[in-house]
Amino acid sequence: MLPWVMEFKLQWEVDFGLSGELRLPAVVMHVLLGWLLLMLLGALWHSHIRAGWRKKLNHWSGLVMSLSLITLALTGVGLYYLSSESTQLFASLLHMFLGMLLFSGFVWHYYHGRKIRVQSLRRHRS
Repeated sequence: MLPWVMEFKLQWEVDFGLSGELRLPAVVMHVLLGWLLLMLLGALWHSHIRAGWRKKLNHWSGLVMSLSLITLALTGVGLYYLSSESTQLFASLLHMFLGMLLFSGFVWHYYHGRKIRVQSLRRHRS
């Protein structure tokens, strides 16, 4: 999706990206995976997220990921329904930034979660 933002929204010339016939399937997969991530967030809310908040463990990275995903959903809807070109550009750039933030937040959350788990296992063994 990044080459499309660069080409169509920012008016930059890019020499890489998907061919025209692959764009629609890529967008469809992007939207479907986004909805699946939102469903996963809802499923995680009942156990994983609430337990992490109660224990005060790794909750900052979880908050970053949750807020990123919710804002990604809002900006994704905005990409379809905003009528002003400048607000669409803003929503597109914010959507792109939040997508990268979500990925880096997941890596951060996973790494620190593993570290917390190893420390917990060491405490229980001794």
